Order: sequence, then structure tokens, then C-alpha cells
Amino acid sequence: MTQQYNTKSAGVRRLMQEAKELRQPTEMYFAQPMEDNLFEWHFTIRGTIGTDFEGGIYHGRIMFPAEYPMKPPNLILLTPNGRFELNKKICLSISGYHPETWLPSWSIRTALLALIGFLPSTPGGALGSLDYPPKERNRLAKLSGDWKCKECGCLMKDVLLPITEDGQSKESEEAKQLAAKLKFQDESAVKKEVAEAAKASSNTEETGPPTGSSDSERETPSEPSQSAQNLTENSASEAEAPVEPQAPAPMPEHFHQPARRIESSTFDYYLLIKIPLALLCIVIFLTLGARRLLVENGNPRNGEPEL
Repeated sequence: MTQQYNTKSAGVRRLMQEAKELRQPTEMYFAQPMEDNLFEWHFTIRGTIGTDFEGGIYHGRIMFPAEYPMKPPNLILLTPNGRFELNKKICLSISGYHPETWLPSWSIRTALLALIGFLPSTPGGALGSLDYPPKERNRLAKLSGDWKCKECGCLMKDVLLPITEDGQSKESEEAKQLAAKLKFQDESAVKKEVAEAAKASSNTEETGPPTGSSDSERETPSEPSQSAQNLTENSASEAEAPVEPQAPAPMPEHFHQPARRIESSTFDYYLLIKIPLALLCIVIFLTLGARRLLVENGNPRNGEPEL
């Protein structure tokens, strides 16, 4: 099988590693890939003691996406159980129905233990869920040992290790704790939480954040802060008191400084040349004009007799 897949792929390496870890069956679960498809596994789980599924052995399929473990697998149960519909993807927060709640650190073992712990939960009308009476579930649990898978040929009573009280109680407790820790939910619970979150956000937008309150007051609205009460009383007293005009405060001495002369940084140094040239042109113009007048009027000494 190794030659059929790209061993550089993270998903292929992860599935091969988990196949090695799960190659030996336990008292509560067993899972292995199909011979011709690494991305399709068959699993077997046992019902927990003290529930409607006590004594039951249930078989199913796990279908992995190419992006595993970044995306969750899909779980399908094949054995009649009275909790989930057969040959239909299970809608849980650990399955492909809710990729937003999946964590890449979770493994196949995590999903199997969570499914074991989730079997006795209330269906709540979720997609693909069943709510059979306890007697019917007990009857199906007793018949499940003789159920045989048509695809892999596994007979349920021969798949898992013989049950012992200590082994089953240990793994059953682990499954319960894992299911409670991860807070696995069916579709109805997820939709309910989403609706409640949307309703809360809409109420916040309509009412707006409370004024004059701090973050600690918002976290504990039932216990108003003493500082907030004092602030309200001071504000009320200030509003009732008449407002008196106040004289402007005297300016400190260090502010009484003579105005500084702001020098322009855009001085045109060409003026030093333009102004003398302009004056020179005016002088030349006036000189030429005066000379012309003298030439036109003639020299006044021409009519005087020579000595």
C-alpha cells in the first residue's frame, strides 16, 4: 500500500502512523484501513457499562479527506444501534459536518473514544440521530455480536479483545471524560449555540455598551462597583449646583517671552543682483535722456563772443 501513495504527503504519513498504533485491537475499540484504500477505514467500538448500549459491539466506516488531519473525517455506522441512522454520515462536532470545531491534534483514537462516550447522549433531533426506547437499544446491543460486515468480513464478537471489568471501566471512563472535555455536540446543539450567540450580539448592538462602566463591571453586572456609584452621585451633585464664571488663570512666567522673529526660508537671493541692475538701468536711461535734451537745445555757450 505504501507504493500507491505519496509518502511525502502529511495526510498519508499521519494515517500510516495511526494504522501502526491501532493495529492491535483493544477491549473497547479497533480500527484499520481498507486494503485497497488508505483513506477509508473500518472501525469497531463497544458500548459502555451502565448504558442502553452495554454489551453492544458496533461497526462503522471512517472516510478521510485528502487534507487530513487539517480537516475532519466522516463517520458512518453500519450496525443497528438505535442511536444513529445506518449508512449515513454522523453529524457531530468531531465529524466533517463541523470542520470549524475540529483540531488537527485529534486522532482516530480520539474520535473513537468520543463516539463511545457520545452514544448514550440525548439525540435532540439532530441530523441522522435516532431515539429508540431503552428496551429496543438493549435488544439491538445483544444482537450486535452476531452482525458481520459484508465489506471487510469481520464478525463483531471476534473483533475486540475479551472484556474485563478493569479494562472496560478504565477506557469507558476515559471516553466519558474525553467527550465531556471536548464538549462534542450534535447539530442541534451547535445550531442552538449559534442562535444564542447571534441573539446576544444583536441585543448588544441594539442597547449599546453601558456608559460609565468598566470591564470588571460588565463581567459581574449583579455587583455594581462602588466607584461607579460615587461617580453617579458626584455627577448628579455637579448638575444641580449653579455654574459660576471663573476668571482665566494667570499665565505662568515662563510663557511671557518676547515674540521670536521667524525668518523666511524662501528668501530670493537673485534680488541681490536684480536690484543693482535695475538701478543701473534707470541711471543709464536718465543719463541718455538728459544728454538728448542737451543736444536738441544746443550748447548755450555757442552764442557768446569769444575772448
